[in-house]
Amino acid sequence: MHSIQPSAYSQKDEILGLEEDVQLSGVQYLRNFLGQKTSVLIDLKEHGELWADVEEDIDIPVTVQFLVDEQGCKCKVLLDFEQHGEIWEDIYYSLIANQRANEPTLPFSEVKKSLIEKGKLSA
Repeated sequence: MHSIQPSAYSQKDEILGLEEDVQLSGVQYLRNFLGQKTSVLIDLKEHGELWADVEEDIDIPVTVQFLVDEQGCKCKVLLDFEQHGEIWEDIYYSLIANQRANEPTLPFSEVKKSLIEKGKLSA
């Protein structure tokens, strides 16, 4: 009998938002029995415009699953990370950008100076 071990952290996990528990409104992660995020459920009532943009930009694979309401209207989309990781990556970055849109910013010169002082950037 084989034992299943949690996969090691990868850069792809970071891209997919798997390494942290970022709270995104209208987004629910689904997990396997090991607690690993395997897919995401996106509320189309909240993120319908974003999903419409995705549908406009790419051909949605037939393997993408939707939850529909009593009238047959799509209300949520389910994206499996193995099959639809690239689609989720685009959506994730858009959601993060929207979430951070009103955060205070710093001038580039201040950021550069700080990085040089920390030794993370050469002058």
